[in-house]
Amino acid sequence: MNFNFGYFFRLTAALLLAAGLNAQAAEGPAPIPVAVAESELFEVVGRLEGDGFVFYIDRADSNAPVLAATLEVERAGKAAKAVFRAESGDYLIVDAEWLKPLRQPGEHPLALTVIAGEESDLLTADFMVTAPPAGTAAGLGLGRAGWWLALPGLLAVALIWRRARKGGKA
Repeated sequence: MNFNFGYFFRLTAALLLAAGLNAQAAEGPAPIPVAVAESELFEVVGRLEGDGFVFYIDRADSNAPVLAATLEVERAGKAAKAVFRAESGDYLIVDAEWLKPLRQPGEHPLALTVIAGEESDLLTADFMVTAPPAGTAAGLGLGRAGWWLALPGLLAVALIWRRARKGGKA
């Protein structure tokens, strides 16, 4: 029997890599937490990003951006004022102590007060943060069970290679 170990090894490695990539694709990316609040006057969308909680405010009837308004957001009895950023047209909360609980998994009810000129409104939003998928392993994404299933195959490859190197004698 003419056994080509190099070909067999590359095929086995490719199958393991493909299995790992399929496992990662099945998990999919984690959803991005978003807070959405709507009223007859305003629509507010907020996203927690690396630099803080970013909010966008639009008029409900025209979807036109509301610029240079006052936005205060309350969570668990603690309020934080958002700073309007003219260059990006959004509002930002950077208070690390206020933001810390919002980075934890769970449901976070928010109360938003918007004051734009003579108009003002109180809106509510639920901000839901989901936990990252459990059991995700670094590397190929096979997880612990996947590696335990791959181990017998790797041992079989090693035994076949050993037998082939000894000329077919065990």
